[in-house]
Amino acid sequence: MLRIVYRCRCTHKYNNVCDLIFQEATSPASIPDLPVTSENSSAVVTYQIAEQILENQEVDIGEGVAIHSEKWKKIQANLKDSLFVKELAVCIWRTSTLANRSLEGKSCPTTKPDPRPPLTPHKYRAIKGCFQKWLEGKDFEEAELKARAGKLGRYLTEQIQDINKKINQKSEFAYM
Repeated sequence: MLRIVYRCRCTHKYNNVCDLIFQEATSPASIPDLPVTSENSSAVVTYQIAEQILENQEVDIGEGVAIHSEKWKKIQANLKDSLFVKELAVCIWRTSTLANRSLEGKSCPTTKPDPRPPLTPHKYRAIKGCFQKWLEGKDFEEAELKARAGKLGRYLTEQIQDINKKINQKSEFAYM
């Protein structure tokens, strides 16, 4: 059984917000079209799948990327943008993979001649989409939202650097 959770975002004349709509289904194809009703004919109503909780308690966060539902709840509870992105990256790629990747696959001009492979594009898009939705839920103004969303690459790069720094520190202690 697949539980699909729909989040309705409506813009009405009186700024009413619709409640969450829950629909049980055996597959996404068996979900009927949801009725569009409003008090105002000019209302703009869009439905989007907020989460798909699979039988094994994993959440599909987009682009076919699934993580454990308890970890997803913990990540969503973060108050800081950087912690949201960094914890989500570790949850998706694991530290061992992130240590051997770079954001875009470019080589470092000063230290390493061989470039590391870039982050998996569909997983990067999943993080980008999740981060965007998470930010939208924080009720920032449009300019602030764009500024914060633009820091995604910086947060991912910082996480990769932090992981590599910890690995290098462990290897230094091993020689002592």
